This record gives sequence, structure tokens and C-alpha cells, in this order.
Amino acid sequence: MTSYLYVLSIGPVQDFIAAARRTRDLWFGSHLLSEISKAAAKKIRDEGGELIFPSPENPENDLNPSENPDAFNVANIILAELDMDDVQKIQDFDLKAKDAAREGWLYYANAACTVARDVVNKDIWKAQVGDVIEFYSAWVPINSSYRDARIRLMRLHAARKATRDFTQPKGNHPGVDKSSLDGARESVLEKNSDITGPLALRMRRSKGEELCAIGLTKRLSGGSTVAFPSVVRVGIDPWIRGIENSGNDDAKKLLEEIGRRCDGENCYSSGTGTRLYRGIFPYDGQVLFPSRIQELKKTAQELGRDEDLVKLNEIEEKVTCLQKKGKIGFGFGEPDPYFAILVADGDKMGEAISNKQEADDHRIFSKTLAKFAHEARKIVEETHHGCMVYSGGDDVVAFLPVDTCIKAARELHEKFGQLLTPLIKEDENPPTLSVGIAIGHIREPLEDLRAYGHTAENDAKKPDRNGLAIHLYTRSGGEPLKIREQWRKAGDNGLDDRIENWVDMYLKDIFPDKAAYDLRQLAGDYRGWKGKPDTCLLKKDVKRLLKRKKGEHGSKELAKTAIEDLMNGVDSYDTLIKRTRELLLARSIAANSRQAVPPGVSK
Repeated sequence: MTSYLYVLSIGPVQDFIAAARRTRDLWFGSHLLSEISKAAAKKIRDEGGELIFPSPENPENDLNPSENPDAFNVANIILAELDMDDVQKIQDFDLKAKDAAREGWLYYANAACTVARDVVNKDIWKAQVGDVIEFYSAWVPINSSYRDARIRLMRLHAARKATRDFTQPKGNHPGVDKSSLDGARESVLEKNSDITGPLALRMRRSKGEELCAIGLTKRLSGGSTVAFPSVVRVGIDPWIRGIENSGNDDAKKLLEEIGRRCDGENCYSSGTGTRLYRGIFPYDGQVLFPSRIQELKKTAQELGRDEDLVKLNEIEEKVTCLQKKGKIGFGFGEPDPYFAILVADGDKMGEAISNKQEADDHRIFSKTLAKFAHEARKIVEETHHGCMVYSGGDDVVAFLPVDTCIKAARELHEKFGQLLTPLIKEDENPPTLSVGIAIGHIREPLEDLRAYGHTAENDAKKPDRNGLAIHLYTRSGGEPLKIREQWRKAGDNGLDDRIENWVDMYLKDIFPDKAAYDLRQLAGDYRGWKGKPDTCLLKKDVKRLLKRKKGEHGSKELAKTAIEDLMNGVDSYDTLIKRTRELLLARSIAANSRQAVPPGVSK
């Protein structure tokens, strides 16, 4: 019997994942696409196909539907081996896999429509819900070798995708607004519908926000009680840890009292679910910013939620007590309003897979990628206080506190190499992991923050891959601060080692805050010199400046070893300006890290 190699890709990725205005939109879009792909993979296996990618350890359990954020993720491309010699049978097999994917989508979509049935335009919904999933499939006989068949298959699949149908989203309803998430499909919400009460709270719909079928499904399906932490909660985690570790029982009790007023259904806070941030404050955290409390009060008034307004006034009083200094204050200050989005992707993965001579070799590779995805979640969530948005194969998207993001990047890179390098032959290039980190303000639009993360990831891959790129976007405006370097071995004074060193110097007040700006101004003096600046002269200028700087609140000169560390590798304008960027980035990270250190306790 002739064996065939079969591939199926499912989309649209943009609509399911990228179109998002809330963190739950982003997470559940990824989860939803995975569940749709999982339904197809399960059908392929049930119909006799041998899965190659994905290749779960326990397919009987891993391929079952799940609303658990920790569920096994399936990428939107499925590869399988079919023992069939009849093309008609393969075509029927292909239709069954696609039908299973559609049923997976409709399961979630119909659940959302049921919840919002009183405010959904049934005609627009019906037109959209059957026109969401895109499929591209191809198959080839395995005539000579698996490797050759796979190369032919992927070329055919790429050609099929290139001839896709560029159809306009259905919709010819004059006067109907477009979805606020993607701007393409029409809103399925009835115009001027009165969305109040429990439905409004479940939808978390901003004023004037419109949702298409996919957007509404993201908000209301998957048992919308499955909460996903907001970027606010991720960003304030160092501040929360600072109170937890302070030993101040009165402060911890006060934060718990604020948390009790955030519990339950209200218009100003959401929970973090049953998995993450189960400490003393498992809530959104907007109420911990005094300026935000005023906005939340206005919202409560507009919605006529008097009970929420009373609680917000109580919260405001307690927040003031926690943050202000004085006889009745604990002096913890406001939380730092920045967080990190980490985006990682494997390098040379196509080459590594193309070198697999047999399907079993590819399956082992797929299983190892699944193991990395599992380990990546533990690294992000259990070790570094973050939350995983998506972890499937060699792709990782995660939210992390600023003070842990670089350590998490290092551990992800090391784990990736540790798991995959043993599967590569000596004469082959081992795959590596490029990691991009974008640090941004919690109030920036989520679509912008996500784009910042992918920009950092793209920079990490250029020009030589296996890179770490860190971008800092400040709310004050101006050009983002960007640094990139190829990974070095841990402890080999790579970019992550240096940043951690500079952060430690700031935390211990060895290096004064203003010094980095003075170094940047000095670097400007060497900009535009004809030819290479005199190395000796530049070093003397840098050393002279550093010798004038004093740490420990201006009471102690920089130690000789600290000056040597700061000057190491600085021999030109380019290297000096890079060092100043490192120091400025470290200064921002240190400001965040300092909040995790209780007042009066040194790191």
C-alpha cells in the first residue's frame, strides 16, 4: 500500500490571535485556534492517520477538548502519514478533518452566541460564523524517502496558500459598524442594544466597542469565568512581592482588605483565575493606582453601580494608607507601571526538520518541542512570576514582570538548547532560540504592545540569529531604547549578564542615577569624528567622568573594580553609546526591581 504525507493548515491566525484589545482576547484567541487545530488533529488520528506534528506523549488525553489554560497546545499546521492508496479516500479524509475543525469552532462560537442571544443580530451572526475558518491542505505519495516527500509536500502546500481565495468578509448591512478588534468584519451586536448587568461585566466591553463573531467568542466563550491575568497584575507583581516579603503584617492585612473589595462581580476589577497570582492579591490591580481610581469611579457612576462606588471609596482610603509616608502610611509608594512582553522563536527550525530522514525522527523532534513548550510554561509562571499567553513548539509569547524578564529569557534559551541539541547530528547546525523583550507601559494599547514584542523578536534574529533584543518604550515619548546582542554562554559577560550587573549596581547605590546620562552626553562629543576616535583619549575621558561620580547618595567614590567593569569593551563611540543604553535600561529595570525589595532591606 502506498503511504501519503498529508498537511493541513488552519487560520486565520491574525483574526484569532493578533486582533485583541484585552489580555484575555489575546490568550483565548491563541487557545481557541489551538483547540480548533486540536479537533482536526484528533480526527486525523481517529481516522487512522499517524500524527507527526504534533506528536503528543498521551494523545488519548492531550487531544481532548479543554478549557484549561495549561492544556496541550496544537499549532495551526498539522502533519501526518496516511496508509492510503486511493485518492478519493484521502479527499474524504481531508473533508472529515476540516469538518472536525469547523465543529470545534462552532462549539465555542455557539456557546458565546447563547450567552449574548438577546443582543446579537442573528442575520449577521449566521453570515459570519460559517465563514471564519480557512483551510489549506495538500498530500503527496512517499515514493522514495520521507525527507524528499516532505520537501515536495511543503512546496505544494506553499503553492496552495499562494493561490488562496481573497474573498471579502461577508457583510452588506448598511449602517453597521465594523469590529473594533480587526476592523474587517461587521459587528454582530444589535445597534443601540442595552448591554448591562452580568452580561456587560462578562463582556468587559469598553464604551463604543464593537465585536464581530470571533471577538464575541473570545469574550464570552470558554466558560468566560476562566480568567486571564491582566498586564496590570503582571506589571505590579514586584510591588506585591515587596509587601509580601516586608514582614509588615499590617500592610499585608491592608492589601488583603483591598482584595476583598475587588472580589466578585464589579465594574473595576477582575480576578486572575485559579492558577496564577494566588498570593495576597489575585486581582487586576488597577485600583492600586490613585489616578486610575478616579476614572473607575466615573465608570461606576455612569453604570449606576452605587455599591461599586462605595467600595472604590473604601479602596481609595486604604491605597493611600499603603502608599503614602507618614504617621498613618506605610510608604510603599505607587507600583511601577511597566511590564514586559517576551516573544521567542526557534532559529533554523526548517533546516533542522528538513534534515530528518525518517518520520519517526520527526516525531521525536515534535515530542521534544512539546516538552519544551511545557517546560517554558513552568519557567515563565512558576519561576519568574509571569503568565504564558502561548507556548507551542518553538514559539513562546509571555507577559512578565520587568524585574524577572531577562532571567526568564536566559532560562528559556538554555532549556531550548538543552532539549534540542542532542537531536542534532555533529555536522548539522543546532537550532537556537532568539528572544525579544519589549518593556512598555501597562496603559498602552495591547495591539501596540504585542507589536513591540514582535519587533523585538525580529531584531533578536538579525543579523546572525540566536540573539537577545531588549526594547524599552517609555510613556514620555521619544524613540524607544533598543539593545541587541547574540547570546553568549551564561557567565561569559553577555548582554544579559551585563544588564543584571548594572541593575545590581543601581540597587546597591554603587552607581548614581545621573551618571548614565552624563556618559551619553560624553558619547555625543565623539559622534561624527572623521576616522576612528583616539581610543586612549576616549577611555581617559570616560575614566575621568566615572571617577567624579559618587554612589551611596554621593558619599562614596566608585570602586576601581566597578570602573573597570563599566569601561570593559568601551573603545569607540559605538561601544560607548551601547554601554550608555545598557545603563539606562538597567536604571529602569532597577527602579522596578527595587519595589520587590521591602523598605529597609538590602538586596
